[in-house]
Amino acid sequence: MEDNMDFHLISEKNIAQVESLWDYCFEKKDSYFFKWYFKEYCLKQNAVLGGFNKQGVLSTMVHLNPYTLKLRGMEAVTSYLVGVATDPAARGRRATKELFEMAFAILKAQGRFFVILMPEYAGVYLPYQFAFVYSKHRYELPLRALSLGEVDDSIELERVKNINDFTEFSNLYESFMQKYNGFVVRSEREWRNFWAVFINESGEAAIAYRGDMPVGYMLYQRADNVFKIVEMVHIDADVKKCFLRYARQHVAQCDKLEWLAEADDLTYLHFQDQSHCGSVFPFMMARIIDARKALELLPLNNVHKEGSLTILITDDLIKSNNMLLNLNIGNKAIKIEDTFNLPDIEMDISAFTQLYFGQFSLSELAAEGTIAVHSEDAGLLLSDVLPKCNNYINEYY
Repeated sequence: MEDNMDFHLISEKNIAQVESLWDYCFEKKDSYFFKWYFKEYCLKQNAVLGGFNKQGVLSTMVHLNPYTLKLRGMEAVTSYLVGVATDPAARGRRATKELFEMAFAILKAQGRFFVILMPEYAGVYLPYQFAFVYSKHRYELPLRALSLGEVDDSIELERVKNINDFTEFSNLYESFMQKYNGFVVRSEREWRNFWAVFINESGEAAIAYRGDMPVGYMLYQRADNVFKIVEMVHIDADVKKCFLRYARQHVAQCDKLEWLAEADDLTYLHFQDQSHCGSVFPFMMARIIDARKALELLPLNNVHKEGSLTILITDDLIKSNNMLLNLNIGNKAIKIEDTFNLPDIEMDISAFTQLYFGQFSLSELAAEGTIAVHSEDAGLLLSDVLPKCNNYINEYY
């Protein structure tokens, strides 16, 4: 363990050490993203927690980027953890554990009840009970092989070179996301942040119209002979086909298509070669840091069953999340009380996070052995208020 580690929020006086550690672990100082992030975003729009050794050298850090998610119908403010890094000289001394303990304590005091992150390697975060709650469908195939049959010629595409008004993009995004859970509620701030980086990293955009009505957009990049779809929003399958035909028209410039689509995307059903169909893979993790508050804020659907059950939640890192609770599920709210009753259902905080986000159903997690259900009636009750959802998120910093 790092001796006498001192944790505090970063200020301008020690931002240079943060920049140096970021340069060592992530983007280099001469990259556009690095320059933009530390000039326009870091400490202006987010907070950074750092751990310093007894010589005052930054040993570990995490950046707490603010977002609002639409989760089970409610707007929940959270922190997207990025830039999690430890100096090689401090690795292997439990610095990351202490960093998370301090970060979670701060965020919990601020009213946050969960955090999200996108791991480069899940094995770093699984010991701290982060769990995958989002997936993507990954396509990688020869651009020439993209074949989609008939395309609606009434749809017109327009390439967009400069964006000052994000209204059309925002309206299309909001409409498209209504069938999903856990997506980011994007204000103009999020749109401007994204576009500032995207357009300076060779990003391009196209909007689809039926007559004068915008019906979809596609954000993409062309580099190293790859046509990469960054985000596609469409009101129906015909619009999606039109965008994919547009992508295929770049065969003279690009050899390969890359696309991280929604997990429920069915484009692959049209492919002639099944080896091009891609696969679904885990994409983003989350962790509930205040289980009691998560349950208190849980919106109830209109058709849930009423009743009571006892649930045991365990947490290896956040001791206050170790709780045995009686949940009295009423018509409009859940009454939560501490109890000494034997639990009807047991789970650790990882499984609770996945259940709460709706990535998996209670029966799926029970079949996997991560949730123990001792009462069938209790299982039906909890499944009713925490049903499986269709999750989607597409944010990268």
